[in-house]
Amino acid sequence: MPELPDVEVFKRYMEATSLHQTISETEVPNPEMLKNVSAGEFQAKTRGRQFDSTRRHGKYLFAHLSSGDWVMMHFGMTGLLEYLRQGVEVRPHSRVIFNFDNGYRLAYVNQRKLGRVMLTDDVDAFVRKHELGPDVLDPRFDLQAFRRALGDSRGTIKSALMDQERFSGIGNEYSDEILFQSRVHPETKVTSLREQDLKDLFRSMKKVLQTAIDAGADPDRFPASYLLTQRHQAGKCPACGGNVKTIKVSGRTAYFCPKCQVHK
Repeated sequence: MPELPDVEVFKRYMEATSLHQTISETEVPNPEMLKNVSAGEFQAKTRGRQFDSTRRHGKYLFAHLSSGDWVMMHFGMTGLLEYLRQGVEVRPHSRVIFNFDNGYRLAYVNQRKLGRVMLTDDVDAFVRKHELGPDVLDPRFDLQAFRRALGDSRGTIKSALMDQERFSGIGNEYSDEILFQSRVHPETKVTSLREQDLKDLFRSMKKVLQTAIDAGADPDRFPASYLLTQRHQAGKCPACGGNVKTIKVSGRTAYFCPKCQVHK
């Protein structure tokens, strides 16, 4: 599933390819992917406009139209963006396609249809309405804000990290990496975390997400010390060489090293 680093990569990709180009036509092969707007209205509100900037909050990408509206894109489990020359066949699961008058197009691809595309006139209002927590890579999100986000959680730290109302952008895979780099067991209760644990988690969170962005969210480019490269059944811990194990936490499969991440 695309998480914060993936969506940041999509954001930068869109900025490098699709800004300041007039949209000549918007195709909506799958109108059910649109929320809060009909296909006809969406086409009318994007036609003749340009994307002039982008913004990301957690797993949500916002593209600002020259009209003042924002196109919101959420990528669900399998979404991505693809910029290609018109005449080149788009992928079979391209759900919304922005055709530009320079002869190129931007396709929002979503195989499993679990994402969505919307229009909004106010990103901050959208964030509040959907009760999204702070974006964890916001420069204002410091250790104190991290403590506040954990708040009165009585559950496990993995569940808390994946809670989008507490930490916007962290999902199943990156929560595993953050916990591994901090040497914290995924079933550790938030209430049992020491001050040093909180500091380690906060530092690991920032470092892991930024490292993933710098690597283009491509696991093949992650450091060898990262658990994500061993997140499979035959995985070996990059620190001790032991077998990587799995458990269910809040209905999600967590990968961890039982030797390096001891349950306290």
